[in-house]
Amino acid sequence: MVGAEVLDVGWAPDQVAAWAASADFGAGMWTPFGPLDPADLSRAGRLDLLIGWERTRAWVDAQQQSLLAALADDPDFAPAADPAARHWVREEVACALRLSPQTAAARLADAADLTSRLPATLAAVQSGQITLPHARALLDAVRTLPDPAATAVETTVLTRAGRQTLAEFKRSVTRAVAHHDPRDPAEQHTDAAAQRRVDIYPADHGMAHLIALLPADGAALIATALDTAAARTATAARTAATAGAGGDLRTMAQRRADALIDLATDLATCTPVTSSAVELDATGVPLWQGRRPTVQVTVALSTLLGLDTQPADLAGHGPIPAALALRIAGDPTGTWRRLTTDDHGHLLDHGRTTYRPPANLREHIITRDRTCRFPGCSRPARRCDIDHITPYAQGGSTDQCNLHCLCSRHHHAKHDADWHVTRTPDGTTHWTSPTGRHYTKPPDTYPTTAKPPEDPDPPPPF
Repeated sequence: MVGAEVLDVGWAPDQVAAWAASADFGAGMWTPFGPLDPADLSRAGRLDLLIGWERTRAWVDAQQQSLLAALADDPDFAPAADPAARHWVREEVACALRLSPQTAAARLADAADLTSRLPATLAAVQSGQITLPHARALLDAVRTLPDPAATAVETTVLTRAGRQTLAEFKRSVTRAVAHHDPRDPAEQHTDAAAQRRVDIYPADHGMAHLIALLPADGAALIATALDTAAARTATAARTAATAGAGGDLRTMAQRRADALIDLATDLATCTPVTSSAVELDATGVPLWQGRRPTVQVTVALSTLLGLDTQPADLAGHGPIPAALALRIAGDPTGTWRRLTTDDHGHLLDHGRTTYRPPANLREHIITRDRTCRFPGCSRPARRCDIDHITPYAQGGSTDQCNLHCLCSRHHHAKHDADWHVTRTPDGTTHWTSPTGRHYTKPPDTYPTTAKPPEDPDPPPPF
């Protein structure tokens, strides 16, 4: 077994860990049954091997949870002056595992809770009795419970967990939580409402999923408003059809979806807000980096001119069909910014004449970067700080080569947590972490204008 051979040569623990991070995962690296060929096994043997690999997966998951918990508990990842101010381990984990910082933070929190609040559950994963998804289901269910109640739920459900599917286990957990939860219903609701959120996940073909966890009364209010708006448009469509003006073939489900977009459009363009912490324009609409919130769509000039059908790019989503982009471009009421690209870019170099980027340079940096330039971070550039890569006080220029967008947290990581960054001419940012590891974030790509096809039979030059 390769792993045992490495441990036998007397390497220090860190050397073994470094080998594990880069070794070739050949057959039998970690287990004596790695070289087994399913073709050499009977049907029963193949099932036994399948169970063996599943138990091995659970054991590896448990080891990783213990490692994540140890990292989360490492005081070296917090500033010495104020350990409670910021904890930077999530950036190291995110870059090392190619995760978003938010996903890394969630994994670290789960690992810390499993080791401290649900040690028996982690032990059950390590022994292969249950899987990590079982453990996470239990952890999510007891997250808001006090420790004694969480322990009681764990003790109740683990006795049968090894014989249950994930769905059966979740039902057992739900019953146990209801039995052991010491909070009254009002307190339960308050704690649950603290978890409210709205998430957006890209889907195929220019679509996206909008998922919200809301208080039931708020969700009902939204549903009623959408039903009312959809019914109003349906009535108007029937009236128009009766008058011979053509029909509206949308289903009620489609009308409700369109009504939600209309509501958001009105909110983004017409609704004043009052807050001393938010910069507002003259009409009370909030500003990000000095401009009103917009939807940014990047379209190749050749696509706008109808010469090709290259996919466009929707900020925060990714590629969208050219037809959708062109429909957006034709909408005079939209809150979007159309950005056309060709082979030439024009931007003034403001050198060291000013620290704060002028408006046109700021617009260029935001548009170019689109998101925070820290690896894995997807915070929109319009909600980021514009940072001098080489500090202005150290001779850095205020120009497009020395400016990039960083969210507030990663701006602080650069200045307060010993993360270092450089930018190469191709737009790639190169980061070095406090532990000396190197990570890169390549520039986002835009649609490029297609060159016209060459004439296969050009006229003679005379």
